[in-house]
Amino acid sequence: SVKFINLSVEELTDTLIEQFNKDMDVSGKKGHSALNIDYKVIANNDTWFTLRISVNEIAASSNTYYEFYHIDKANGHIAQLSNLFTSSDYVKVISDNIHAQISKQMEDDSSLIYWDNAESPEKGFHNIDRNQNFYFSQEGNLVIVFDKYEVAPGYMGCPEFEIPRSIYSDYLKN
Repeated sequence: SVKFINLSVEELTDTLIEQFNKDMDVSGKKGHSALNIDYKVIANNDTWFTLRISVNEIAASSNTYYEFYHIDKANGHIAQLSNLFTSSDYVKVISDNIHAQISKQMEDDSSLIYWDNAESPEKGFHNIDRNQNFYFSQEGNLVIVFDKYEVAPGYMGCPEFEIPRSIYSDYLKN
């Protein structure tokens, strides 16, 4: 698992640096571009080791996204969101909770804008992906993470939604 993560992170980093260098060659090194790759250990407890890789690409504007790596310490396997659940029903249950959080946040604060499918059926948030980025909060709740521009304008950054365990616990594997 650790070997796979190291290779995966190295491959991601090499790909990003190669693309950055190609972009700089095209602009004749006159462009104002930057690439920042960082990491943070999100969890390291008896159950999980979670590593978050943050990528921030800057040109005329910036783009930020994350890659998460989760190791289930019980079996040493790398886990994705779909590995945690017994059926695909979790997608709808978690998505419904996120829709409710989006509505509440926008109702409470008019400066927040999400591209919710209720307002924009052709774009915006419909459902989470089966293997949406996630991590577990200190309280043990699932936190769903979206990349910049995925569900909201860029000024909203990378939105995160903490999902109470009671919402999805019926669908969890043991």
